[in-house]
Amino acid sequence: MNKASLISIRNLDLAWARITTATNMQHKRMFRHLYQAYEPGRKPNLGLLHEKLHGAWKPTSPIRLYMPKASKLLRPLSLLSLDDQIVLQAIANEVAEQMAARRAAVERNVVFSNCLNPDPRSIFFLQDWRRTYGGFSTRLGRHLMAGNHWIAHFDLAAFYETISHRALQSIVAPSGGSSEVWKLIRDWLCVWTSGAGGIPVDHGIPQGPVASDFLAEVFLLPLDEAMVKAGIPYIRYVDDIRVLARTEEQVRKAAIILEMECRRWSLIPQSSKFSVMYAATLADALGTLPSIAESTGKTDDEAELDDDSAVAVFNDAVGGRPLRVKDKSRLRFVLYRAGASRKILATTLKLLPSHPEHIDAFAAYFQNYSRSRPIMTKVQAMLTQGVLYDYVEGELWLLAARLGKPSDLTALLPIARRRARTGHLSFPIQRALLAFFLTCRNAGVVPATRVLNKLRTSTAYVQSLVIPHLADDDYERGGVVADLIEQHAPAAGMVLAEELVQRDISTQNLRLRVNRIPPETKNVFKGLGLIGATRNTRFDQIGDVIRTRFGLRYWRGWKPLLDANFQHALNLLLNADSKFYSDRSGWLASQNSFNDAVFRAFQKYLADNNLAGAMPLVDGSGQKLRTFGQLLDANAAFAREFIAIATALRAANDRRNRIPDSHPFETKGGKQTKHLQSRERDALKAQLATAYNGIMDFLDAQP
Repeated sequence: MNKASLISIRNLDLAWARITTATNMQHKRMFRHLYQAYEPGRKPNLGLLHEKLHGAWKPTSPIRLYMPKASKLLRPLSLLSLDDQIVLQAIANEVAEQMAARRAAVERNVVFSNCLNPDPRSIFFLQDWRRTYGGFSTRLGRHLMAGNHWIAHFDLAAFYETISHRALQSIVAPSGGSSEVWKLIRDWLCVWTSGAGGIPVDHGIPQGPVASDFLAEVFLLPLDEAMVKAGIPYIRYVDDIRVLARTEEQVRKAAIILEMECRRWSLIPQSSKFSVMYAATLADALGTLPSIAESTGKTDDEAELDDDSAVAVFNDAVGGRPLRVKDKSRLRFVLYRAGASRKILATTLKLLPSHPEHIDAFAAYFQNYSRSRPIMTKVQAMLTQGVLYDYVEGELWLLAARLGKPSDLTALLPIARRRARTGHLSFPIQRALLAFFLTCRNAGVVPATRVLNKLRTSTAYVQSLVIPHLADDDYERGGVVADLIEQHAPAAGMVLAEELVQRDISTQNLRLRVNRIPPETKNVFKGLGLIGATRNTRFDQIGDVIRTRFGLRYWRGWKPLLDANFQHALNLLLNADSKFYSDRSGWLASQNSFNDAVFRAFQKYLADNNLAGAMPLVDGSGQKLRTFGQLLDANAAFAREFIAIATALRAANDRRNRIPDSHPFETKGGKQTKHLQSRERDALKAQLATAYNGIMDFLDAQP
């Protein structure tokens, strides 16, 4: 590994792709809004990072979350800035390329966690665990068939925190490698591990990023190789380790060998979790093995659970007196995938106080409800009584901000104010209280001045998370939005760029001083067409984007068709195009807004030229615009005249109305709405290409 390859544009771009395609949902959900915001300025921002890395780039200390575990202790989660995440993944890319051959010898043989994608340049860094679990079960079955029924279980204590940076270097580069690049890597890891104001340490890697998951696997590689060389039946999933043997004496001897090898690398087995058991069947053995399938979220391509299946699986996961969680994997699987259910909701609310380790899954399930008195009553009771864990308390304040009526907000306001005065607040509390106070401001419960001052003095990352709680007045000239965009840290400004596009607000409207906008934010603004628009009046940027994305001919007619609305339509299209891979549902929402703008411009052309298919765009009163869906109705004049164009646009609009960002439930039938899947996006892309081509051909044929 050398610095040139580590910081190359190619490696940084691959790192970004692997971050955005990773399935570490618990970590990823904290950054999804920033990943989407970064994409329009990705290329110039990666170039900017490349230039910084050539010089004296400095990593930033992470934000630390501490999430409760079933043991009632805490699990840390590190939140790195975007640049730091990219650099960490770039390191993992280089390590993976260097270690692939050694790692391949143990993957899906004795190790079944975080297996590398066999394609070294794939944007998908690790294989899906579902592809390796079958091999995991098969390998265990073979051990049992060979007579190895005795199993010793090891679990390492504070595994990620104890990984030595120098030992990691010795594993990856036994001969020392490039002293310059490894000195940099160790220095960076020290910052990412120590945290702001912490004591610098030379061990530990940040928990959460998928890059760290692989680096942790590399650190355990000598252990895997030693056990294979010793001929000991051995199986591992992350830091959950099993050794197997024919007799109890043999398995205990094997466990001692494993412990000595662990201590050689300063890894400490948890004595409280060490156990030896006899497994008569594969089911017995699987029952002792790690909960590989524990859900930390649902990917957009996963199917939803139907109501009956959800309730059945949920009932299997809970029980007893007092009520408790019997199977955490099943519980979390259901909560991330089930729709609204009175049975599941009632039981979940009973479990909420006694199972803080599942708060993220509970909160995800509560997203099914835009209003719920039972949820709000439970939230108020818990916040009034006091909550032990900051992370849990933060989730409750966020629920209160989303579900509370003005009377609920007023009742909780004194508690929130007392909490805000308790001194140093952790990140979950800072974020949640700010969201709560902004919601109170929007409801007229508290005056705006103090709340906006809190917003201005918060960190840029916290600001970026509460942007959905801003009010329309904040986007007016002289409002707080301009301050957030012009501040030095770019996170909030990048997220606000899409809001400006959707609201059709220009930099001139806000009187933004472009020279004060940080370069990362400026690159996003340029990518969305908010600043730095091309001066070539003959070049049609919409035509170029449609040519590139939809595979159609370049057409210069979009600018005259859209006329005064060209820039707004371009901004919508650029915003959509930046989300094509990273946010399918977001792509459809923005693409449909672009379609709406194009359709109305096309209607104006038809009306101005007295052509068939023209329809009034406003209702009978002449005051209210008719909706896009009404205009595309199959029985309307346009649909009868332009069947193919209307059918394609209607398909996109109908599907857009059935994504969660538009509506929580389908209008017909009341089913829970679903995110757009890859195959749906590709099918809609083909249909829209037909529509755009039809518009271009029709207008070209006009005299």
